Amino acid sequence: MNIFKWFLSGEDKPRIKDQIVVKGMYKRARIQAVTAMIVGYGMYYVMRLTLGIVKKPMLNEGFTPMQLGTIGAGMTIAIAIGKCLNGFLADRCNIKKIVPLGLLGAAVVNFVLGFSHSYWVFLILWFINGCFQSMGSAPCIVSLSQWFSKSKLATYYGVFSIAHYIGEAVTYIGSALLVVAFGWHSAFYIPGVICIFIAAIMYRYMYDRPQTYGLPSANEFEGEVEVAKKEKNTSTKEAQLEAIKNPYVWIVALSAICLGIVRYSVNSWGVVFLQEQKGYSLIVAGGIVAISPIMGGIGSFFSGFISDKFFKSRHSVTTIFFGIVMLIGIVGFCFAPAGNSMLNMIFMAIYGLGLGVNLCFIGGMLAVDFCSQKATGAAMGIVGLLAYFGATVQEFINARLMTISKLVVNGKVTYNFHNIEIFWIAAVIVMTVVIIPTLWAKKVSKEA
Repeated sequence: MNIFKWFLSGEDKPRIKDQIVVKGMYKRARIQAVTAMIVGYGMYYVMRLTLGIVKKPMLNEGFTPMQLGTIGAGMTIAIAIGKCLNGFLADRCNIKKIVPLGLLGAAVVNFVLGFSHSYWVFLILWFINGCFQSMGSAPCIVSLSQWFSKSKLATYYGVFSIAHYIGEAVTYIGSALLVVAFGWHSAFYIPGVICIFIAAIMYRYMYDRPQTYGLPSANEFEGEVEVAKKEKNTSTKEAQLEAIKNPYVWIVALSAICLGIVRYSVNSWGVVFLQEQKGYSLIVAGGIVAISPIMGGIGSFFSGFISDKFFKSRHSVTTIFFGIVMLIGIVGFCFAPAGNSMLNMIFMAIYGLGLGVNLCFIGGMLAVDFCSQKATGAAMGIVGLLAYFGATVQEFINARLMTISKLVVNGKVTYNFHNIEIFWIAAVIVMTVVIIPTLWAKKVSKEA
């Protein structure tokens, strides 16, 4: 048996004629698949973000900031390469077989790490974890594009994107509690066991393309005849080549580098920043950072509605506006006084809301807008490659800036985060400015 052939999407089945049956199958598949992906991909993040929670106890155990940064970079390098590869492959594959396998692999890796104290074991296995992590996002978006028409994709992309924030909130609160109760290793092996079972549930409730069940394409099902006809006449290879040649896809991807920098800076270093710079305990620091995914989930969920209702579907304008919102939030988070935890939470909430909206648009929706449905994975792969390049860069830069700011007074080690704060703020500014050229993308497509 050819293992690669096993991953490919199935053959189209004869079309079901009964429209009542078609509607029923579409409704059931959409509800089950979206729910499974939200829960499952949320747990991907639990398997991904644990390192950010346990950095302080790992530093206390003898790991250095540069070692932790290198471990984190190992994962993001793997995700960057793997996300691009899996994006292009996902346009041809059965998503039901890819995404659950990625979660299963990540769960096994986390379980094993729960019993390790070795830097080299963490470095190698965290890289392998990144390989499995890369099997989540782009394939999930491909599945959404297969089951929802072009006009509805932005809305359901936003709904699915709450998965990120469910996972982040569970990590920052749940994993922090595990560390306090059972030690830092428990934050790896306990969620690892849980995710093994969730991977099996994911496989049960996800679906291949509609056509493999005898159903029409999503565009045809929704009556978007012209879009359906154009998609049918374009091969996957042609659509992917068009995505690669599209300058607006690359503009979004360049902006995604900065999004990756600031997003993973806060995810990976935000808790230790609050502990070291502002003197908060792990539980309080985790609670403050957890506000970001909660507000981010709200922002993502309503991102399509907000853009359509308040910005007349001008997604680039929406993105720039919420880039400014992110900037206000990150500046406030960095410079709010340590003694006022409520103010820190408010600014973290503002940042999280802006991030939630922009993670939908810069994180893929803008690029997908400029491409054929058959190149959804390719567009996501290009954006993902550069976004995780940014995520990788930030690990080394944050680790280096933290290392050179190290100060030992009377045997006590302290760190100054001033240069790191400037780095985070600059990333948001550049991210927002770079997206400006896409304001003209809609005009170009209309003129064409």
